Formats: sequence, structure tokens, C-alpha cells
Amino acid sequence: MHRKSCLLLMWLILGMQAGAAYALDILLTNDDGWDSPGIEAVAAALRADGHEVTVVAPLAQQSGSGMKITFGELALVEQRPGVWSLDGSPADAIGAGLAYVLDGEAPDLVVSGANFGQNLGNNVMLSGTVGAAMMAVLRGVPAIAVSVGLDLAEAGDEPRFASTLAAFPGAATFTARLVAALAAQPEGAPLLPAGTMLNVNYPAPAAGAPESVAWVPASHHGGFAMTYGAAEGAVRSGMAHDLAGQGESDTDTGRFAAGAVTLTLLRPDWNLGEVPAGLVEHLPAEKLLAP
Repeated sequence: MHRKSCLLLMWLILGMQAGAAYALDILLTNDDGWDSPGIEAVAAALRADGHEVTVVAPLAQQSGSGMKITFGELALVEQRPGVWSLDGSPADAIGAGLAYVLDGEAPDLVVSGANFGQNLGNNVMLSGTVGAAMMAVLRGVPAIAVSVGLDLAEAGDEPRFASTLAAFPGAATFTARLVAALAAQPEGAPLLPAGTMLNVNYPAPAAGAPESVAWVPASHHGGFAMTYGAAEGAVRSGMAHDLAGQGESDTDTGRFAAGAVTLTLLRPDWNLGEVPAGLVEHLPAEKLLAP
């Protein structure tokens, strides 16, 4: 664990029994919809700690939308004081929230979630929850994405995904404590390292609450896999559990499967560094531009 992660974990532990060190202005969004139980639980927990919370979130379900943006007119409606719905994607909600609802006054922090379903490993590339947080980081605002474990076997139950619903209060409390711990850092310290977001995955244990927190990198396996099958002349997409990576001891997918809350720093930067010399030599400009 590098030094910054050690410091953040120390402040998290110190803040577990404390309220916020000072009140933050927080923009809250998600990809499940403005009135989903996950976002309402997080909003209540953050407000109980004294934070000023403005909700701008999609009008309806937008899971799997990544950083999708929408062109054209988007209906923005204040559903109740401080709670806005937007007929667009989670990334749109961040854009509209920062530019219009907050009138260009950047918040101290963006929180996205709590989401129905974990966003681990390479699945973060698909996640609207993570995509909203990434959009905030690209706009210069530190961000946290919060996702709660989901078992696809509960899809046919009533209520659907009961274990996820039962875990939302705990995830909301954890999020509020995490924010308090970050806010308790020495005066002048950034909430998160510049240009990064924090991806939080909170399991939904059968009983009790998670007993450990792990700072880990993202796995190459996300725990879910997309499926595509025939459906009367069409193709139906879906999602299935993917067990690959669950035995890993040093990644978010593996530690989450073992019951830990996982914390992963992500950076919306596609650069891989210096281009290998062999690739440059293999693709010389005179070949690419030759008449």
C-alpha cells in the first residue's frame, strides 16, 4: 500500500466514530434514478452529518451507460427542494448539475451512488455510477463512486435484490464516515489526489456488516459479464455472474468476493506513457503518408 493510501485509511479509521470535520458542498448523483433507495439513503446520511447536498440524477434507470452524454434538450425538473431529475445520463447529470443547478459554483465533492450492484475491475468502464464520478474528475471536482453488492439470483424475488436493499443503510453510513474522514485531513490537503476518483464497493453480507476495508487495485475481471442470446429474431443482452478473479488476494474483485469493502483509486487517463520504440520504427511517418 502506498503512502497516500495509508494516510487515507488512517483518516478513515479516525473518522469512523466522528461526524464531518466541516460541512462540505456535495453534488450527489447515481445511475439508478433520482428517487432510488440507494441515493436517498446516502443523501440522508450526508445531510445528517451537516453537509449541503444537492441531488441531480437521471430521471430513470441508466445502468451501463458509462460516460455517455446526450445531445439536445434535456428535461431538468426540481422534484423537491434540492433534488433534481434530468432526462439524460449520469454524466449529463454531472454536467447539468455543475453548469446549471450549481450555476458554475463547483462543489467540494461529487458522490455517485449508492448503486444497485458492484462495479469492480474492468466493469468500471461500463458503469454509469463510475462514469458520473469520472465526468466530475474531468471537470476538476474530486469524486467518489459507491456501489453495493448484488446477487443476480435475487432478480426474481419480491422485493427484487433484497440483500442489496438491506445493505443500503450500512453503505450510506460507511459513505458518510468516509467523507468525514477525508474532510478531517490536515487543512489545505485535497480530499483526494488530484485527477483521481475513489471507487467504493460495499458487499451485501447475509448477516451483520463487512468486517474489513481493503485498498486494492482494480482487477482485470469485474465479477459480471455481458451475455447476448437469441430472442425471436432479435438479440437479447443480459448480465451473468463471472467467477473469474474471485480468488485473487490483491485486487478489488477478489477482496470484495471475500467480504471486504474495497477502495480503489481510479484516474480517467487513457495514456499508457512513452510509445515503445519498436512500434514507432514499425510505423514511420513516411510509410503512413506516402502517396
